[in-house]
Amino acid sequence: MPQEDENKFKKSNVPAKAGESSWLTTPTFIRHIFDKFPLVTHPLNELPHRQPIERNENTLYIFAPEGDAQRGAPSFNPSCLKWQTYLKLAGIDFVTVASNNHASPTGSLPFVIPAASNADATILDLVRPIPSHKIQEWAGKHGATSRAEPDRTRYEAYLSLLDHRIRNAWLHTLYLSGSNFEAVARPLYISPATSAPPARLALSYSLRTSALEELTRASTSSVIDLSALYRESDDAFSALSELLGDDDWFFGEAEPGFFDAAVFAYTHLLCDENMGWKTEEERLGRSLRGGKWKNLVEHERRVFDRCYR
Repeated sequence: MPQEDENKFKKSNVPAKAGESSWLTTPTFIRHIFDKFPLVTHPLNELPHRQPIERNENTLYIFAPEGDAQRGAPSFNPSCLKWQTYLKLAGIDFVTVASNNHASPTGSLPFVIPAASNADATILDLVRPIPSHKIQEWAGKHGATSRAEPDRTRYEAYLSLLDHRIRNAWLHTLYLSGSNFEAVARPLYISPATSAPPARLALSYSLRTSALEELTRASTSSVIDLSALYRESDDAFSALSELLGDDDWFFGEAEPGFFDAAVFAYTHLLCDENMGWKTEEERLGRSLRGGKWKNLVEHERRVFDRCYR
């Protein structure tokens, strides 16, 4: 490099002295802007209070208000509540963390992040989620209370009543019933997710459209027959009530299990006055709360007392 060019290079890399100007110095008008709006370094967001930083606890991520999740209170979402209750009945120790589908690595709730099993656990071991359809299998490998399986064909037939007939009526009740959508779905699912009106409008539309599409797929015609929808849910509850009979737990078992948790996930939410159901439109839980299936309400109390008292 020629000496003259080298001197220019060295000079250009030397900070300007006070009073001197340099192409590296900030223009005056830019400095004035930052004098009025100084840069501020904000602290990092805190982890949720019950987040096990050292991963020494199994963690179930569910739909729930932050305070309820910290206390381990029941989720307001049937799918989350089913697995939350099942893990309690199965004797698995865990904490709950409030979350949502968008924050879920599996795309839906609930999911479990297992505790680190030993000091040699890798980062992947600490963050690999257990999706809901594998929670029962995972629990069985980690100390879940074992119990005999009922007749599988009969068991699946009754489980389908929950997964289809009662769930379909739930979808209509929560998302497509105008007053209940405003009174229950909006404060639970929409308002906590965002404060932006356009985003809330889009989320409302998405939830209601998804519910309508699922009900349409389940219907034999393009028009949803509401009378048939709620008649089928009533028939499903009647069948469950007959199955339970005078027993404490379903299928005559000595201890409650997965099916008890699955039924509780609906009966608890339909009986819970804190949900804010508008009874003039809420057909699904009206008969349940009115005492038509008294043994199902008593069953709900037994499960609640065992798991959440």
